[in-house]
Amino acid sequence: MATYRLHGETVTRAKGHSVVARAAYNARAKLYDERLGQWWDFARKRDLDHREILAPAHAPAWVFDRERLWNAVEASEGRRKNAQTARSFIGSIPVELSQEAGRELVRNFIREEFVARGMVADVAIHESAHNPHFHVLLTLRELEGDGFARTKQRAWNERGLFQDWRVAWQDH
Repeated sequence: MATYRLHGETVTRAKGHSVVARAAYNARAKLYDERLGQWWDFARKRDLDHREILAPAHAPAWVFDRERLWNAVEASEGRRKNAQTARSFIGSIPVELSQEAGRELVRNFIREEFVARGMVADVAIHESAHNPHFHVLLTLRELEGDGFARTKQRAWNERGLFQDWRVAWQDH
């Protein structure tokens, strides 16, 4: 029987989070964090099934470079110690689905609920023993020209929106 899970949180410096570290962990990659001056290396973990970056049609090519994307997000927040840098979700994928069907389910959900609103989404699917799940990191600012907008998109923080996303994942 399929299980249902969608958990979300904000990646914030006030809690000691680095969005570059989170991206490296999710994507099972080695990324350099320019703000902290350190490498985050999770490339040896073996449970990665799939990873990709999904973005609006008008996105510049550089957003598809994971290291550059998340360092740009960090830079857009300046030196603020309490900056919110991204939104993060983890969701379960029904074990009854094939890997390809699970990927398509996740892609469709993320495109419809996040990318269609203007967010850039960094998606990773992990396939551990009977626990297929996805991680997604989302930008909090829309793309504007060749970079990010000066201000965050506050509509994405509306009170009922998270609940709407949970219902949408359930429906998918």
